[in-house]
Amino acid sequence: MERWAKYDTESNAIDSLEKAALFLKTVKDNPEDWKWVVICMFSSLYGFAIQVAKGSDDSSVIKVAKNGHSRLISFGEALKDCKRSIGARTALVTTEHEDWAIDNIQNQFRNKFEHYNPGSWSIEVSGFPVIIYHILNVIRRLSLVHNFYSHISEEQRESLEYVLDECEYINGKLKSLYAS
Repeated sequence: MERWAKYDTESNAIDSLEKAALFLKTVKDNPEDWKWVVICMFSSLYGFAIQVAKGSDDSSVIKVAKNGHSRLISFGEALKDCKRSIGARTALVTTEHEDWAIDNIQNQFRNKFEHYNPGSWSIEVSGFPVIIYHILNVIRRLSLVHNFYSHISEEQRESLEYVLDECEYINGKLKSLYAS
């Protein structure tokens, strides 16, 4: 019997957020799982930024290179489009703390995890809950407030709200734990 998996921009972003929740549950005993929290959170953030930036035109977030190959616009380009309200109901406004968290999750951690150079790397993980707190705030607004051309069902929306709440709850516990 054949089985199929179906993906679209939003379900992929939701799936990444769900995986982040799974790893948030394990970081207390396995601090190395912060890597997966970061990768999944960034993937979700990027996915929802693409969904908002594209609006009703999927091709608006695809660039064609001189060699004819197409590629997705960068996260920075998608975020810029969201902040200019291209494709969204209203422009995404981020705080200075959220911009700091976005820069950190992308440039200080996610990119280094995804493009890991040989060697060793020790990371103080106690600062991650603060970063994740701000990232979750941005994901919530992108996914539920600015996403005008959402194609998620009511069931998916409820699931999205649940997983956002779950991530915020677990992250809050971790933030308290690390502050002790």
